[in-house]
Amino acid sequence: MFRLKRFAALLFLCFSMGLIIEAENLGIVGKTWPIDEPDLYLQIASKLENYTDSGRIKEINTDFANRVNASVHRPHRVLGIRRTTDPRVFFHDPTITLHLDIKTPDGKILARQGEQFNPLDYTPMNQRLLFFDGNDSEQVNWAKEQLRISKYRFTVSPILIDGPVIDLSNRWGQQIYFDQRGVLTRKFQIKQVPARVSRDGNLLKIEEVKP
Repeated sequence: MFRLKRFAALLFLCFSMGLIIEAENLGIVGKTWPIDEPDLYLQIASKLENYTDSGRIKEINTDFANRVNASVHRPHRVLGIRRTTDPRVFFHDPTITLHLDIKTPDGKILARQGEQFNPLDYTPMNQRLLFFDGNDSEQVNWAKEQLRISKYRFTVSPILIDGPVIDLSNRWGQQIYFDQRGVLTRKFQIKQVPARVSRDGNLLKIEEVKP
């Protein structure tokens, strides 16, 4: 109640300093009741105190830590991706269109709104991205073979859409990535795995293959 009064006083002060308000007393319409709202912070503090006294707070903390640890070792599967049944090859144009002018701190314009740029015109991409399901032994073997044959030709980034990312990284002795929330597979419109992304001129070539 005290906080409500203090807020009302502060609000009135703000209006009185910046605005001229014409008011008319319209009287009281209908019955009024005092505001009686519970203090949310006191309620939370009371629950925490009860959990601590009962020992349940330790159970809650343990459960939370276990769930966080599980999500790190095995993140949620990327939805909408299936095992490849109909292999296909298609291309992705990474060209971007600027929606705003790009300026230096002193105001010099480097690029104007509406201009288009293809990052592959400026960045050599000697890299391949491998998307696969870490729970599928055939896909895991496919990705491992791709790493072997590309070892001295390309930089290869293995990316899981499901599976034990930490365990696989430890077993392979290299960093395995995970497509969190399906950001990359959506960007490249990948619907089946295993899939391979590589450069083809100024486009990205995407291959959904059978393992």
